Amino acid sequence: MQINNKLVYWSIGLLLMLAGVLTYIYTPNSQESVNLTVSCKGQPVKTFTMEQIMEMPSVEKQVTIRSSSEGTQTHVFTGTPLREILTGLENAVLTDASKVTASGLDSYTVVFDSEEIMSRDHVLLVYAQDGKPLGSKSEGGTGPFRIIILGDQFGLRAVKYVNELEVN
Repeated sequence: MQINNKLVYWSIGLLLMLAGVLTYIYTPNSQESVNLTVSCKGQPVKTFTMEQIMEMPSVEKQVTIRSSSEGTQTHVFTGTPLREILTGLENAVLTDASKVTASGLDSYTVVFDSEEIMSRDHVLLVYAQDGKPLGSKSEGGTGPFRIIILGDQFGLRAVKYVNELEVN
């Protein structure tokens, strides 16, 4: 009878330890930062800080997004056209690219073709909404960066919590 109790206690202890490790590994906020990494074919090209992005040419656009989770909302977003970020890189990663994948901390990803990126002010990397920072995911915000596509009235291709752009 004693052997069975020890086995039960060891099993419970092992399961608790495993649950703790898995919780630590899969906590999305543990990787939250205010940086944006641009990669090309799997290799990091450059990491931008919020300050570097804010120094780039910016635009303000009023956008209405109809969302099933947030309802219909109109905001003024401030950000940088994605083409400004990608064409400003030293090795011109967008020259031979056919697509750009934007990824957020919540693993939501959207793929854009290079023509869409090169359209004037069509795809924006925004960092402010109604004059205020977007706020991080842990703060209940949608940032620090967010992709907004002008003309996409339903927001299906908008990416919150953007932390990486992959150019292929």
